[in-house]
Amino acid sequence: MKKYFKVLSLVFALISCSYIPAVSAASSAAMLITIAETNPALLERLNTIALDNTKLLNQVLTMAESKPMLLERLLNIAETDPKTFSQLVTISNAETSGEEEDASITGINDGSGIIRN
Repeated sequence: MKKYFKVLSLVFALISCSYIPAVSAASSAAMLITIAETNPALLERLNTIALDNTKLLNQVLTMAESKPMLLERLLNIAETDPKTFSQLVTISNAETSGEEEDASITGINDGSGIIRN
């Protein structure tokens, strides 16, 4: 019976990977397999979220950076204090978008000097 639950947990982990387009599939799959092997209760929570709220699942998995302990902590915050979790998501998204935008702050040189943006 224990082996059955382990296989079922692994199946849930692999199914959950299909709901995670924003996160690297390889690292997410490895993390989900680790969770299936070590914490079936957490896997059940993730499966429930995958079926009910894929946006929340994507946010949590993106912020967890393939770290199961961080994932569980983020889930706890999301469930107990949605306002704080929303603030964390906003901060995380700002950090991510800040890394992608390396625009020059010097401006454009039109021949008569630099025009600042």
